[in-house]
Amino acid sequence: MRRAALTALAVCAGLIGLAGPSLADSQILRDQSAHSEALGGPLDYSLYLPPSYKGGELRFPTIYLLHGYGGGASDWLDAGGLAATADRLIAQGRIPETIVVMPALGNNWYVDNPDPGGVAAESALATDLREHIDQRYRTLPRRESRAIAGLSMGGYGAIRLALHRPDLYVAAASLSGAILTDLAPGEQVTGLQLELFGPVFGKPFDPARFNAANVFAPLSRFDDPAEVPPIYLASGDDDYFGLHHGAMALFAAMEARGNRVELRITDGGRTWELWAKSLPDALIFLGAQLAPAE
Repeated sequence: MRRAALTALAVCAGLIGLAGPSLADSQILRDQSAHSEALGGPLDYSLYLPPSYKGGELRFPTIYLLHGYGGGASDWLDAGGLAATADRLIAQGRIPETIVVMPALGNNWYVDNPDPGGVAAESALATDLREHIDQRYRTLPRRESRAIAGLSMGGYGAIRLALHRPDLYVAAASLSGAILTDLAPGEQVTGLQLELFGPVFGKPFDPARFNAANVFAPLSRFDDPAEVPPIYLASGDDDYFGLHHGAMALFAAMEARGNRVELRITDGGRTWELWAKSLPDALIFLGAQLAPAE
């Protein structure tokens, strides 16, 4: 009886091994740091490493997952359920095994601010952190294996970086992205918007500078619609900033140009409950664009 039981356990263990890596093998690395020339100091980040990363030689695609205004490197782990969501989707075969990088870049809107005392957040993310991650971890260091996503301010950052730097990102996703249409000459932004933007787009706020950095500006530069990275836009219909209107405007502009774009307007406001619920579909969208591990 004992021998039969041990044999059965051995068979089960073998079947489990054949089924693929254990989800327990995924890793979370917090409190990591990269030196950034653009920042003149450290750039903190957290990292999700997929199950097969441990003890192997495979190289993996990468998703950069950006925080919102007032956020940090642990938001997606602690409030967004990133690790459990990625584990589940990988186990189901719905996304490839992927490294997820979660940087902390303050309230700088992921743009380079050339003003005295301004922060070069775009360069810190798109150059310094990208090079650090590709050198330190087993990534596939090419556009076809790199995507970017984020929420709120990070959703804006993800979409603008993908459209302004299509040489670096194969696709992008925005959850409740802070997407505003371009400002007409003389049009005023609200006091709240000025407070949130801070000095990032000039002090005083410069509408022309905002428009040049915005997500709509790059669309006319693409001669071939197929050159535009696929974009996924999601937002709650009760967004108290009304940012679902920005998502719909960007969707309409991209659809009119024949660009690859998806839009999801769901019931909900600006809450982590909504973002955690929306994350799986965003990851599935990005995963479908990424070259798999090799």
